[in-house]
Amino acid sequence: MKDNPLISIITPIFNGHKYLEECIQSVLSQSYPYIEHIFVDGGSTDGTLDVLISYRDKYPDRIRFISEPDKCACDAWNKGWKMARGEIFGWLGSDDIYEKDAILAVAEFFRADPDAYFVFGACNFIDETNKVFRQIGNNDFDLEELINYDCNVGAMAAFYKREVIEKIGLLDTTINCCDIDYWIKAGKIFRIHRIGKVLSSFRWHNDSITASMGWKIYPREQYMISRRHGGRILSMYGKRYYRYLIIKYLGPTLPVYRFLRKELRMVRKLTVARD
Repeated sequence: MKDNPLISIITPIFNGHKYLEECIQSVLSQSYPYIEHIFVDGGSTDGTLDVLISYRDKYPDRIRFISEPDKCACDAWNKGWKMARGEIFGWLGSDDIYEKDAILAVAEFFRADPDAYFVFGACNFIDETNKVFRQIGNNDFDLEELINYDCNVGAMAAFYKREVIEKIGLLDTTINCCDIDYWIKAGKIFRIHRIGKVLSSFRWHNDSITASMGWKIYPREQYMISRRHGGRILSMYGKRYYRYLIIKYLGPTLPVYRFLRKELRMVRKLTVARD
């Protein structure tokens, strides 16, 4: 790997005008200069393309994009990988941001350990006003925990070499939680390292899929992914999924409905993946 490798950041987007410039600026302001930011637009109609064109014209060597229909965010992510020219890859949602010097920390990590292939850092969860209300990624990677309990690796705080994609292949576009599935596959082959630094912030807001629909979609998907990779029937993913089913189908008829509503709030809080 070169001393100053090109790092490719992939951002799938669809009608994401509201937070787009903040996302772009968080990449452009990085102290590490060897970055290309690739946007894969699904056919936005809200002014997103105007912003992308403007920034591409200003920074033609740093910002690239395509705009065409896609199946889902995971499909767009795959397209971005195929377009990328870098040696190291990252993903950033169009409403998410990188923290100061995040990419420099990643580049320095890989420079210091040329045999490493995958690293992640901490990721803040922020609201619409950028207030932090949660943080993940503070513990070392544990494959058993990822398969049976929860995901400690935020997609927007994970970075991996091209060789990882060449070895594993593309993301599964039949699921929304394609990152969890991919981290498990990577963890079975590569050592997953951790940087003790906050690298990014994931924005939780009402317009995002995670906030509005994630609690309905992710419990089953995460449990199915867990089982696909040998997870226990009564893993934490399983327990969350079973709680969701009870609340969905039996909640209103049960004397303990009030308690189950509290359980539902917990499921919504714990079941966090991506936009």
